[in-house]
Amino acid sequence: MPPIPTKNLFSSPPDVMGSVKTSYDKKSNSLLIILCWYIFLLTERPWESISYLHDLRIQFIYAIFMILVAAFSGRLIIVKANTNKWVLGLLGLHFILAPFAFSPASAIDTGIEYAKIVLLYILLVSSVETKEDLKLILKAFVLSMLFYSLHSLWEFHNGRHEWRMGIVRMIGVGDAYSNPNGFAASLTLAMPFAYLLARFEQTKYLRRLYYGYLVLAPICIVLTGSRTGFVAMLLCFMLQVFRFKGLKKFFILVFLVVFIIVGWQLMPEDKQRRIETLWNEDAGPANAKESAEGRIEGFLASLEMFKQHPFTGVGAGKENFIGYRTSFIDGVALQSHNLYGEVISQLGIGGAFFLLGLIWSTVRGCLVANRNLAEKGESGSFFQALGFTIIATLILLLLFGVGGHNFYRPLWLMLAAWSSNLLKISTVPQRLTIR
Repeated sequence: MPPIPTKNLFSSPPDVMGSVKTSYDKKSNSLLIILCWYIFLLTERPWESISYLHDLRIQFIYAIFMILVAAFSGRLIIVKANTNKWVLGLLGLHFILAPFAFSPASAIDTGIEYAKIVLLYILLVSSVETKEDLKLILKAFVLSMLFYSLHSLWEFHNGRHEWRMGIVRMIGVGDAYSNPNGFAASLTLAMPFAYLLARFEQTKYLRRLYYGYLVLAPICIVLTGSRTGFVAMLLCFMLQVFRFKGLKKFFILVFLVVFIIVGWQLMPEDKQRRIETLWNEDAGPANAKESAEGRIEGFLASLEMFKQHPFTGVGAGKENFIGYRTSFIDGVALQSHNLYGEVISQLGIGGAFFLLGLIWSTVRGCLVANRNLAEKGESGSFFQALGFTIIATLILLLLFGVGGHNFYRPLWLMLAAWSSNLLKISTVPQRLTIR
């Protein structure tokens, strides 16, 4: 009687066993490295910050190269994931509603830009197969943010800044989300992942880099003078504290309070006054109050657009919002500065529906993955903590959405992809061992 082919009976994808050496084809591994560098390029955006690279279409060339590698390695496919219908629904909505936009051409251009982010999502979902793959992508994200913040701090030291609200404010290098509030948001949103990696990292020099980011990011956030960034940073700290139990939670909370008090005393006086305007309008210049009122007016303008076009919106993108606002609402050539107003005014009811679905499916994927990991005896593991980290970052994104139009941040879809990756990893059955 021939031997039973136990290898085929009990084989499983290599991503589920920490004790089993992973093995996957070199093409897929190469694509993963290429994706890591693409995340770096998307974060640092050297073609915007380095003058002699302005005319080089670095992102376009690299994206084409990445697509070709993905196609040859068989990864340019839509893999089944719990978040797919919401991501693809949002993408399709951009083009379906474009004919009804204030400027159809601008709506289509915005849809094309969004499609580039969706491409990154598709490749992340299809390329990440193992726990090691997912860790590598997360490390690339945090290390890219570390480099970006160091570069921005160096430029700030050399005199690159904005004078706004009566103070000098640090900005990020490049153009995308480089204003003080956008830059502070980017720094804060990476902090939960830096803390996660620092907690579980075994390599000493990498652990130091992650902790270095956790020291550098708050300094840069204070230098931006962003009130929303400061509040979100405190919320980020609190979300981490609530993960602990018993006396450990108490001691960490005490440490956090002491840290905030000491940090406040060391903070430059102009930044103190800026943050103080959160509860004392007289602490800052008059235009600080006007800034807050402008956000309220932007949201009210968004509501008016939604009332006029509840099903189609006025069209995706800032050109459509500003164009419609100046022509038919209040004549103010400013954006909504609000995620919720941004979505309902530009994409109507459908946009709100698909965004809520994306958020829910991302959260649900993390919750189900955490339950699966607990059942497999992996409670307290890196990947169970990752589920909490993704949800915490979503909460921060929603908070930043109160004071900023952040719908087109790539991180929305990156979180969705990581949630799907985590769910896939957690549901693959473990290898059986015959003794």
